[in-house]
Amino acid sequence: MIVRLWEATIVPGQYDDAVEWVRRDLVKRALFTPGCMAAEILVHEGTPASVVLLTRWDVAPVFEEAPPDDLFVRARAQHLQTLRPEIS
Repeated sequence: MIVRLWEATIVPGQYDDAVEWVRRDLVKRALFTPGCMAAEILVHEGTPASVVLLTRWDVAPVFEEAPPDDLFVRARAQHLQTLRPEIS
């Protein structure tokens, strides 16, 4: 399984709109992309506020978030591979 982690810092004063965009647009597009099995949103309401979208894929994702410039200061994505812990 591959986990795609997308993290973005929210423009000050845009927290509600940014989270709403992730909920209504980004998650929907991810879940309708072939190979996406699940999505989870994590938020940090501190300073600076940020949002993380974790998506789980059964194939290497071909997906672009394309966030609106007026909602986010910076954004980045990375692919992480799941490893099972070794318990002896």
